[in-house]
Amino acid sequence: MRTPRTSLQNHRSSRRRFLKTSATVASVAATGTFIGGSRQLAGNESLLQDAIDIRRLPGSTVVDVVRGQGYFPVIATLGDKRLAVVHRGGDGHVGVRGRLDISYSTDSGQTWGQPSTVIDSPLDDRNPAFGVSSNGTLLVAYQRRGGYDEEGKEIVDMDRVDTRVICSRDGGRSWVDDSPLSYNRLNGTSPFGKIRSDSDGTLYLPVYSGPFLADLRGFVATDKDYTPAYLLRSYDQGETWTNPILIGLGLAEPDVLFLPNGDWLAAARTGPLVTCRSSDGGKTWGDLQQVTESREHPPDLTLLNDGQILLTFGRRNPPYGVQGLISRDLGHSWESRRLLFADELPGRDIGYPSTVRQDNGRMVTTFYSAGTHEEPHTFHKAVNAFCRAVCYDEAALLAAWDAR
Repeated sequence: MRTPRTSLQNHRSSRRRFLKTSATVASVAATGTFIGGSRQLAGNESLLQDAIDIRRLPGSTVVDVVRGQGYFPVIATLGDKRLAVVHRGGDGHVGVRGRLDISYSTDSGQTWGQPSTVIDSPLDDRNPAFGVSSNGTLLVAYQRRGGYDEEGKEIVDMDRVDTRVICSRDGGRSWVDDSPLSYNRLNGTSPFGKIRSDSDGTLYLPVYSGPFLADLRGFVATDKDYTPAYLLRSYDQGETWTNPILIGLGLAEPDVLFLPNGDWLAAARTGPLVTCRSSDGGKTWGDLQQVTESREHPPDLTLLNDGQILLTFGRRNPPYGVQGLISRDLGHSWESRRLLFADELPGRDIGYPSTVRQDNGRMVTTFYSAGTHEEPHTFHKAVNAFCRAVCYDEAALLAAWDAR
């Protein structure tokens, strides 16, 4: 059992540490792959040409998971038709009153119950990652941030931050063992997205930002900045986290998918989205490529039943919304045709899609939106905030794809 600790560690700017290790980054050609600046892929008209609107497929429904909150949702399946979504409430995109809640569905996402609280400290609890271990333990990793101004809005001290993990062993009825990340070298990083497991039951927690661990090798790099993206591993159902893998530098909000051929496919935010892959269990990474345009992020990867891959992301360019792409060759390339999950959202405080595929073939993609068309960027207050779910049949998606 982890020993609880309530005080925040003081993490000095990681960027200064990155600059001191520029020699390591400069030698990335010997240890990984480098990619230059993002490029424009296509105009808005060509991007949406021949797009498939998921909301209009036979059997599709669109429902609200929660209103008045719902930032940064992460969805997981709990078996049968049961689903759970962890999301942020209590404040806007940024604010010291932020907490993490969870909402449940027992009918494949058609209806959702009232949210209950996972964690609500006096500081800002935010940026969740969510998953379920092989023994059924629900795991939420998150960032607890202090350093706000007297009104609890603007962050004035970027260093007051902890990375923490909390769990539930009774299906979400109670949450226990809220403690700082056991791997202290990466305390202060931000969790993101799905906590996944491989065929052996090892859990993988994506985190980014924080310090650059210069003793790790085999990573890729972009020219954006030195932001590191890691995977932390747990061999004991999420009790402890250790043995980090450095995916790359200049990457944020990473997601990793374990593919049927043994490769690992990673997608991450740089401005656009990029992907890279590992064929040796995360020891080395390569094949770094840009997939979307600027402000189309962050990523969520889902393996479909026939081996194709669904990549969803927020679109923070007009038309604001949530879109997707399909890969038919395990992520080596992506079809140009877009999938539409939302195209009517008010501005850039939107997105963060998270998708599950259930055994019955039903799929659910959740995302959030905040603001109005008149007031689209309300980062410090939850104006018109909601988390929404698009529920659809995998078979209908693939049939529509093959018919075009």
